[in-house]
Amino acid sequence: MAPRVMVGGAIAHAPIHAGGYTWTFLQYVLGFRQLGCEVLYVEHLDAKDCIDAAWQPARFAESANVAMFTALLDRYDLRASAALIERDGEGAIGMPRRAVLDWAGGADVFVNLSGRFHLHEVMRAARRRVYVDLDPGFTQIWQAKYGADMNLPGHDAYVTVGLNVGRPDCPVPTLDLPWRGLCPPVVRSQWRPLEGVGDSYTTVADWRGYSPIEWEGVWYKQKSDEFLRFIEVPQRAPRPLEICLAIHPDEPDLPRLRAHGWRLTDPAVHAADSEIYRDYVRRSRGEFSVAKHGYVVGRTGWVSDRTVCYLAAGRPAIVQDTGARSHLPAGEGLLVFDAPAEAADALAEVERDYVHHARAAEALAARYFDSERVLTELLDIVGA
Repeated sequence: MAPRVMVGGAIAHAPIHAGGYTWTFLQYVLGFRQLGCEVLYVEHLDAKDCIDAAWQPARFAESANVAMFTALLDRYDLRASAALIERDGEGAIGMPRRAVLDWAGGADVFVNLSGRFHLHEVMRAARRRVYVDLDPGFTQIWQAKYGADMNLPGHDAYVTVGLNVGRPDCPVPTLDLPWRGLCPPVVRSQWRPLEGVGDSYTTVADWRGYSPIEWEGVWYKQKSDEFLRFIEVPQRAPRPLEICLAIHPDEPDLPRLRAHGWRLTDPAVHAADSEIYRDYVRRSRGEFSVAKHGYVVGRTGWVSDRTVCYLAAGRPAIVQDTGARSHLPAGEGLLVFDAPAEAADALAEVERDYVHHARAAEALAARYFDSERVLTELLDIVGA
């Protein structure tokens, strides 16, 4: 009999122009459902996180968060298997609060993505609990150095998409927890390749996220720091490089990006919701992207949940190495680089036999990232 799985996440926390962020959590929900599990997605929302379409504070019921979440439930037929709970009130979308607790009492496992679910009464009702770290290095350092509560206690297993965490060549702290590396899942049926291929290698990114953090004398910084290190690559690339970039219009780096040939597009256009984001990825020629500086300097072995979507869509991915090349085959479909010259060479290599690399990308997604394989391994790790 297939397990009953609760998945805790934070889809509604980013209701505006965040289609890629939605898929970070949605892959697990749809993936467990495809695996034959009975699934309930749960999320709680604080009053301070409720906003309207203009990013202004709003009541739960009238918020953009609720509107987006409601549309998502209808789009993927999740009305009976998802719940958004107002943490400090009585509001709820999907399954009512009392029914969520009842459902949890019969759950075999609670999958806590990034530790975003904090209602311990619900979590404790499940038979087993697994923490899935989606931000390796930062999660551990925030807790170890800065005392941030990353909601780590109370889980029976600890999984991370940082495939190197806990290994000798990865300097980030483990917090004395038995981290198990696991690839991010992709529901391949949602990302079938399109016949037409775009002219640009693309990616989707935030220019500046949270502030840099320090561990043992080393600073762990953001993606903007790495893009600036590779800023000249478009001038050497055989095809246009495009970033669907969340960046402030007054950002001083913006003119530099444009001057060096980066195409910049708007998340409001290409990441407005999960479907629009998916189409943007599938219409691209492939992905070209750097990683957060912290993932690179920490040699975390981080693998992007965005990159696996490109691969599943039959789009080659040329991405910065974070230490993952020691766990995954690189060179066909997935190519990695450490320096600007390597990045340009990898793009040229793909263009020499694009069809071969596109087929290899899809095969790689099937072999390493297919949701049925990854989520079966996750259930085995937690003993569900």
